[in-house]
Amino acid sequence: MHTNDMNFPLGLIRKMVRCVEDAVGDDIREDIQSNDLRTMNSVPSRIWDLLNTKLYKTLKTEECTIATAHRGPWQMLIIFEKTTGCIFTFMREKRFSELQRKQRSRLHMHYVDMLATQFNKALLADKQQLTFIPHHFTDEEKLAELVQDMLHDLGSDAAIVRNHVLVLFDTMGYQLTHIKAVKVTPNLDIAQGCEQDWSTYITVSESSIVEKVENPEDPANNPNRGLKLKSKATERKKNKPQRKMDEKLDKKEI
Repeated sequence: MHTNDMNFPLGLIRKMVRCVEDAVGDDIREDIQSNDLRTMNSVPSRIWDLLNTKLYKTLKTEECTIATAHRGPWQMLIIFEKTTGCIFTFMREKRFSELQRKQRSRLHMHYVDMLATQFNKALLADKQQLTFIPHHFTDEEKLAELVQDMLHDLGSDAAIVRNHVLVLFDTMGYQLTHIKAVKVTPNLDIAQGCEQDWSTYITVSESSIVEKVENPEDPANNPNRGLKLKSKATERKKNKPQRKMDEKLDKKEI
């Protein structure tokens, strides 16, 4: 039975969690606000540009090598961490669940299929899938070539990659709610002993981005809703504190 450890440097974990948290939170809020966007059709994809940029700037150190990979028109980052020999990629957990469900109906390999088959094939899942008819992708024979193309930017580091780690996360609105690191088998099952919850490193803090009021003169953005008091009501409002004071004095005299 083959198991694998998940002993990643704590500093690396904290940096990765913070990058995801910032990208899905204040970074995308600030981007929407600074560009004064009227519609937000591109927000789900825009988050990835912000996250990849944040990861590149934060993790490009002596301990990590960053590769930019192309999957058709899509660009993604692959992070190689030298002390563990692992490469890291990021994905929404909902998307990963979809890939799991539809794996046997897909003709071509997704990059997760490629990296898991190339680097995690020795790992075993807790509940190994038993299939009488093995599934084959049409591009499976090109696996080594496809992986080499993806890891081209890693240079000589690509030859010493040990495992592929998938960082999965969930969000609600602009809040990161859950994040974990897993190693998956070629069947996209989570391998034994290869799941680590990173949610405890999510910081609970309020957004630093102040909501923008588009039209301060709009009645909806005005405390009195744009209503004005009539002259009699204004006079009563002025005299109200004096009336209260007179009432208190009267009670004292009694």
